[in-house]
Amino acid sequence: MKQNIFIVASGTGGHVIPAKNIACLLLDSNYLVTWIGTRHGIENKIVNDKRIDFKYLNSSGIRGKSLFNMIKGFLNLFRSLVQSIIHIKKGKPIFIIGFGGYISVPVSIAAFIMRVPVYVHESNSIAGTANRINNLLSKTTFQTFPETFSSSKKNIHSGNPIKDSFSNITQPDVKYMHGKETLNVLIFGGSQGSSFFNQTIPSCISKFGDKFKIKHISGNRDRLLVEETYSKNLISSDVMEFSHEMDLLYDWSDIVISRAGSMTLSEICKAGRAAILVPFLYATDKHQYFNAKFLEDNMAAFIVEENDSFAEELDKILSQLYNNQELLLKLSKNGKNLFPEDSSAIILKNIPELNEKLNNTISKK
Repeated sequence: MKQNIFIVASGTGGHVIPAKNIACLLLDSNYLVTWIGTRHGIENKIVNDKRIDFKYLNSSGIRGKSLFNMIKGFLNLFRSLVQSIIHIKKGKPIFIIGFGGYISVPVSIAAFIMRVPVYVHESNSIAGTANRINNLLSKTTFQTFPETFSSSKKNIHSGNPIKDSFSNITQPDVKYMHGKETLNVLIFGGSQGSSFFNQTIPSCISKFGDKFKIKHISGNRDRLLVEETYSKNLISSDVMEFSHEMDLLYDWSDIVISRAGSMTLSEICKAGRAAILVPFLYATDKHQYFNAKFLEDNMAAFIVEENDSFAEELDKILSQLYNNQELLLKLSKNGKNLFPEDSSAIILKNIPELNEKLNNTISKK
């Protein structure tokens, strides 16, 4: 009989994508996977593997909400705790692994009460409230950044689980071997695009003429506006609403301009690409800024903050990178060394409930 594993992830791509990558490895190794999410969460769009059994909780956030929504959140926490106990009793998972967000807390509490091992993955450099609670209950906590939690044997620097296809991306030594007349710039502000990026970056790029070719993920709302701005300024560009093939876009790029979500930074470093990072101003606990600061402090990226001098700063850094292309290689190679090479293997090899066959398979990848 196949053993069942509960994966808990909802809310953002930063929670769902690494969870999906781990789920695929477990499924391929003949485990059952039950995904605990919400009915309207992004996981319903991103996770389309029919082998996964979905279970849903009535869960909602508490932090930063109005009094009414805080009361609703506490009631839903109790309700989802009861639902979690029922799901665990029926599903009999050998362990649960949560990837953050408010939905993970009731499942972790239920598992702890029922003596089911709890594992946690934290994507960001600043842990969210949910994972600060989950870390108290976990058997092991995996952290993307090295100092998110205090030094402890149970806190392991794992990095973010990333798709195997990222291992096929052209390496920095080859990518930046020769100086180029035209550099490829990939621009995206998350899976849904960024209005700030769409409204400011095309006009900044227009000053550089044919020095840059652009691929810009705009989201649905601003696509025509972005296309028109590039076209009007005779910039070679490909504007798209969304892409399921980010590995191919990273492979094409010489420079990436992006937000500073954990998954994005992990992919940039895995790909080995020079980056200009624009942290989202309203990210909880300024975690995007601190994510980006980790790269900047290790000379793996530049930060340009979203403020009145944004265009001027972006112009200055793009000019610097174009005129000193050896710096592209330096940034990309530094980034390659920041996170563990095979994050999925680190996570799965440190879960003793998994069988020896899986660990041997993972270690050979």
